Amino acid sequence: MADIITKKPKSEQTKQNIIDTYLKLIPSKCWDKITVKELCAQANITRGTFYQYYSDIYDLMEQIENTLLDDVNRFYNAASKSQPSSSCSTGKFEDSFDYAPPQLMTAWFKFCKKNKKEIAVMLDPKHSDVYFMKKLKNILSEHINQMMDDDGLPDDTLRRYFTNLLIEMHFLAARYWLEEEDEADVLSTTDILNLLNTMRVGANYLHYFQSTRPDFDIKMNIPEDNE
Repeated sequence: MADIITKKPKSEQTKQNIIDTYLKLIPSKCWDKITVKELCAQANITRGTFYQYYSDIYDLMEQIENTLLDDVNRFYNAASKSQPSSSCSTGKFEDSFDYAPPQLMTAWFKFCKKNKKEIAVMLDPKHSDVYFMKKLKNILSEHINQMMDDDGLPDDTLRRYFTNLLIEMHFLAARYWLEEEDEADVLSTTDILNLLNTMRVGANYLHYFQSTRPDFDIKMNIPEDNE
C-alpha cells in the first residue's frame, strides 16, 4: 500500500523520463539540434507520447528552464528575508563587519545542490542554451548587488566590474563542483564559499580603509590617472 501512495503517477514518470533523456543527450549535442525522433528513440517512447507533454524541443527546454529559474528565485528570496545588514558604518571593521558568508551567497550552492543533475548540463557553455545562462546571470546580478547594498559598498563603476567577476566565479565554482568526478579532489561547499567570500570581505575591507584613511592611495601606491 505504501508503494502505491508514494509512487509517482505514470504521467509524471513519463515526463521525467523525457526530461532525463534530453539532459543526457545535451553534453554530446547542442540542445536545439536534438530532434524529437532521436529523443523518443532514446527514451523508448512514441512521438505521440512526447507531444502529449511538449509541442517541440523548444517547449521542452523552456519548461526545464522556467522550473529552474523559479527555483533559484525561491532560494534567493528566502535568503533575502533572513539576511541582516553587515555594513560597518561605525567602529572598527573587524568588530562590526560580519565576515561570515551571507545567506545570499549560500543560496546559489543550495540551489545547485538541489538541481545538481540539471545544472551540470545547463551550465555547459558549448551545448546548452546561452540565453538561459544570461537569465541566470541577471538573477545573480540582482542579488549580488543586494548583498553589496547590505554590506554598504558604494554603487560606483567599480561595483559593476566586481559584480560581473563574482557572477563568473559563481558559475566557475558550480561547474567545478558539479563536474569533478574524483570526490577526493572536490572542494567542499564550505571551501568554495570561503573562496568567494574572501573577495567580498576584501572589497569591504579596502572600502573601509579608503573611507577612513587619508593616506589610502599612497599606501596602495595607486598612480594618478594622468600619470
